[in-house]
Amino acid sequence: MIQRYGFFAYFSDRPDAGYGFGLYSIAHFVILAAIAAIVWAICVAYRRLDDARRRKMMFAIAIIILVVETAKVISYPIFHDGFRVEYTSLHLCGIMIFVGLAYAIRPNETLGELLYAVGLPGFIAALVFPNWTMYPLLNFYVFTSFTTHGLQIAFILMLIFAGQVRPAPRRAWKTAVFLVAIAIPIYILNLAIGTNFLYLNYGSPGSPLEILFDTFGSPLFLIPFAMLAAVIITIMYIPWIVVEKKGRAKHI
Repeated sequence: MIQRYGFFAYFSDRPDAGYGFGLYSIAHFVILAAIAAIVWAICVAYRRLDDARRRKMMFAIAIIILVVETAKVISYPIFHDGFRVEYTSLHLCGIMIFVGLAYAIRPNETLGELLYAVGLPGFIAALVFPNWTMYPLLNFYVFTSFTTHGLQIAFILMLIFAGQVRPAPRRAWKTAVFLVAIAIPIYILNLAIGTNFLYLNYGSPGSPLEILFDTFGSPLFLIPFAMLAAVIITIMYIPWIVVEKKGRAKHI
């Protein structure tokens, strides 16, 4: 059943251009502002809770994210043209859903590190450079995409805000190992079945990766892609390097 118009319209069966909302349009900025306000409210509320209630709230948010993403995946065969492998959540933000759920079940510093240094910049980039602008605002895939990415940002920031996750530059190598560990098999999978998970075969439209792909082509664009990832991770750790230096200075 193809939903060419309406709430469940999907990009493979969307009508002509002009149907969706504009990148960096007023609507886009309003949504980003609303998400920022909700994220801030969640962080403040979480910080005020005791440990037991924090665990419940953390687990609840992780489950909500998983349920919303699962509903999106299930909707494809129900409302469109059956199930296809590209509908699965093998992009970074989809993978990080399960990292967040694992953290909610068993919090540890390694998972927290991955959520912060790998997940957080990915979630933010997805909202700043959304690849779902071909949809109208009143669309299921717009709603689920903004919701999951917004809640993922709230999830990690509330842990940072409450002091439960404290990234350490000495653990930055774990993020590199994680990225390589998922990138290699997913790149091979992309080549085998023609998908573009993690945007390893060509850039996401409207993002800096599209510029890298247009400039260098595939697979050479993966070199500046990796360099860009390294720069972003370095930037993510700069505040914590400053904090560590200030902490050592106080003890001198």
